[in-house]
Amino acid sequence: MNQTQILPPSVSRIGRNALVIGIIALALGAVGFFIDQERFFQSYLFGYMYALQFPLGCLGLLTIHHLAGGRWGYSIRRFLEAGILTFPLMAVLIIPIVVGMGTIFPWINPEEHYALLDHKAPYLNVPFFIGRMVFYFVVWTVIGLWLNQQSVKQESVDVPDPKSVARLKRASAIGLILFMLTATFAVFDWMMSLQPFWFSSIYGVIYLAGTAIAAMSFSLLVGNALKNHEPISELLTIDLFSDLSNFLLAFVSFWAYVSFSQYLIIYSANLPEEITWYAIRGNGGWGYFALALVFFAFALPFGILLSKSNKRVLKLMVSLAMFLLFMRSIDLFWHIMPAFYETVSISWLDFVMPIGLTGVWLWFFIMQLNRKPLVVRRDPRFQEVPAHG
Repeated sequence: MNQTQILPPSVSRIGRNALVIGIIALALGAVGFFIDQERFFQSYLFGYMYALQFPLGCLGLLTIHHLAGGRWGYSIRRFLEAGILTFPLMAVLIIPIVVGMGTIFPWINPEEHYALLDHKAPYLNVPFFIGRMVFYFVVWTVIGLWLNQQSVKQESVDVPDPKSVARLKRASAIGLILFMLTATFAVFDWMMSLQPFWFSSIYGVIYLAGTAIAAMSFSLLVGNALKNHEPISELLTIDLFSDLSNFLLAFVSFWAYVSFSQYLIIYSANLPEEITWYAIRGNGGWGYFALALVFFAFALPFGILLSKSNKRVLKLMVSLAMFLLFMRSIDLFWHIMPAFYETVSISWLDFVMPIGLTGVWLWFFIMQLNRKPLVVRRDPRFQEVPAHG
């Protein structure tokens, strides 16, 4: 099957445009490197963590689908499989962070000697840090290739094989455990260690909840772009979009729950080494970002998604999905940038880096999506769905 038989020209065009915009934005970012190297690396980390949430979220959702089943996952399965095949690209794009480690992470070249950093040195040291980084991407890439290989094997037979479901479940059970562990420690390394004197065991879960919001919002947008394209148009019904919106409500609620839980526990304990993280993010103008997250990342979407009738209005759900992706950037900006600046500091690099990295990622995602038929034909659990070539 050639490329034009899988994706409509409009979607392929989006991929090409995303690549052009991404390259232009990254080129502008490269100019910023010569103007202000410190800010370049900080903005690059922010943009990278924004783009990384899409493949991580896809991996989490795909393993959950294989374990639990459900037509929602069957309908968007190819989207999720394409998303987890982008980890090799993200492994390449992390190289500038490795180059700028000494600028980004204060524990590498501390201005003063701290006993606590000596205590954490067996974990927070450059060789082990880079080694863990390589390990994370090896695990994510292997899981992605493994799940895709099992999916291809499921499709390679003429008659649906019930054993293929069991194989995917076993792969997903192992994959989900490894994913949760590695992703949590990756967030500890790449975000929490920006303030090495602060720690929170739930911090990684907060980021992972955000990746679920991002991946589900993105899947809703991809589904909307393909809703009139056969044969997948038969799966992308208004009921399916309503189901995706229900999951979006659950993920938004879970993100708010774990975020508030962390705040409540730290606020109640009122320990100097813990409360500092929130003290910085509540002053110097950063408090306005926190309020924006409360009202626009939780309260507004929560109110909209509570209504069953709203979830059946596709234009409203598409608009909400795009808005939530924007709010994800606000959330990550609030998490990352106060580690460098006590008062609000916004640079043009904070715009071009997420746009550039996400644009390149979107192009690569569409390339992967264009490699396989959009409809899964040999899943024994969904044989009532018409099987098209």
